[in-house]
Amino acid sequence: MRTEPKVVLVIGAIFLIAGIAMFAVGVGSVSNLEEADFPFDIENQTTGTIIIEDKDGIGDVGITFWVKGTYEDSDNNGIWDVCENIQITITEVPSINNEWDYAENYDGNFYFESVHNYSGEGESDCNSDPGNKNLDRSEDGFVKIGRACYACYAGDVSFESNQPVWVTYDDPIIEEIMDEVVGIFAGFGLGFIGTCCGVIFLVIGLIMALTMKDNGGQQMMYMPPADNQLISTQVANKSVTHMSQPDFGNPPQGGL
Repeated sequence: MRTEPKVVLVIGAIFLIAGIAMFAVGVGSVSNLEEADFPFDIENQTTGTIIIEDKDGIGDVGITFWVKGTYEDSDNNGIWDVCENIQITITEVPSINNEWDYAENYDGNFYFESVHNYSGEGESDCNSDPGNKNLDRSEDGFVKIGRACYACYAGDVSFESNQPVWVTYDDPIIEEIMDEVVGIFAGFGLGFIGTCCGVIFLVIGLIMALTMKDNGGQQMMYMPPADNQLISTQVANKSVTHMSQPDFGNPPQGGL
């Protein structure tokens, strides 16, 4: 096989291996996201404080309140039962970025919410609609009832509740999810590109290997120029000495 197809085949194999590796990274990111276990920042408490970091300086999404229970409306009054008997008061809150939509309406305080902006009008609630459920932690027996500190700048947010609640600080969770999503897109995207390039190079290399003749067995013959041949012949002719046998039957004539 000639050198050219070998090089193309090696490049194709490298691209293909790299593409498969990137696909593995994407699959791993999906698995990490599916198996992610985001712990509560506060568990089973009626009071608590969470430090808002606001790394970008434009305000944070805030905190989410969860309770043990299920989404039921036993009295058919249009409100989930888990939202009816609980009272949560925000006793301390940082400054609010009022440039966020609806930030002035909430002013950092607690508001009921099962699904963000479920009404489609910028307001959230605990209406007992089958679509107004957050089941992210339902396997562990928790349901979301509301949020607080929406669009908060850095600082402390404190609360009091008449029932035990579990609380998550949402921004670090969102950041981790986004990192995994980027890993998924990067893995599958680069994996697709690498695999396609690898297959293309392998096909080209195979075609080259089948169509290009191998010149490894051919011998190179050197033919000297015609002028060199003539000179060599003349030199050879001059180097030959012709000797004749003496003739004793015809002595030379003349004398001294």
